[in-house]
Amino acid sequence: MVRLAIDMMGSDEGPMPLAKGLKAFLKENDDVEVVAFGAGKDLHPLLDGVRGASVVETSQVVPMEVSPLGFLRLKDSSMYQAIKASAGVGFSGVVTAGSTGGFVTGATLLIKNAPGVLRAGLAAPFVTAIRGKKTVILDIGASNQNTAEELVGFAKMGSLYAKNVLGVQTPRVYILSNGVEEGKGLAESVKAYRILKESSFPGFAGNCEARDALDGNKDVIVTPGYPGNILLKSIEGTAGMLGVLLKKAFTKNLFTKMGYLLAKPGLKGMKQTLDYRSTGGAILLGVNKVAVKAHGNSNDYAFYNALKVAYSMAVSSIVGKITEGMAK
Repeated sequence: MVRLAIDMMGSDEGPMPLAKGLKAFLKENDDVEVVAFGAGKDLHPLLDGVRGASVVETSQVVPMEVSPLGFLRLKDSSMYQAIKASAGVGFSGVVTAGSTGGFVTGATLLIKNAPGVLRAGLAAPFVTAIRGKKTVILDIGASNQNTAEELVGFAKMGSLYAKNVLGVQTPRVYILSNGVEEGKGLAESVKAYRILKESSFPGFAGNCEARDALDGNKDVIVTPGYPGNILLKSIEGTAGMLGVLLKKAFTKNLFTKMGYLLAKPGLKGMKQTLDYRSTGGAILLGVNKVAVKAHGNSNDYAFYNALKVAYSMAVSSIVGKITEGMAK
């Protein structure tokens, strides 16, 4: 049985779409139990009577912009209590659509890093140009700066995730840089390159540039959190802009509208592929439990997919495999 702690109060859209996604997920997975944390007046009408769901009432909500100290003061918040519960016996992990900063602080301090992990990293499996193929990129914003040794840790954790969750036998690992040549990039990235190369890290393939990140030939891309977060937001923004431009192009006149009818099936598939909500959100790799950060503006579909990510991580025992791998 997979048991998840869910923060229901931190998203931009409120608990209603999260509850809708949660109910759809529970309907498909009868081996899952969830404990939902939040305001009783909001959650009881939405979740009472739902199989596999129970409610724990809390009185506070963590704002999107919160300092580490500010988060620690909100001890009766839905996020704090969900993370605290998930750290205990009997829980597989935690899911939230709330503050990224609060979530990283809470998971690091309450769940704690696995032995051998210098710093946990936010990872996301991105869709690529090859249908069905995903690329894991980390860190995408858990911290702004990272040491070379932390980047090496990201390479190990990302490789373990790609192997055990995505099913890639020997993941190809790259470092995000401003050139493919050895010696390019930030000082910490150059040092991490040298460590991975000299240690004959399995699957290490050198540097890659941002323009090639999603060509489908990379399994894991390692980066410090600051450029990683910029890459994340750039990809999301470009996908959104592409959708707007296509809509304008196909509604220009009668002939383009006729062309849209012919191209509609292919465009629908492309739209689904580019929809960031289909990935569910980011994963905090390196802590002692499954920890998934859904998008702050998650609708029911996005939150449903975030729960799917948490479930797949739990059943694959990825936390134990990362702990074992990092200990080695």
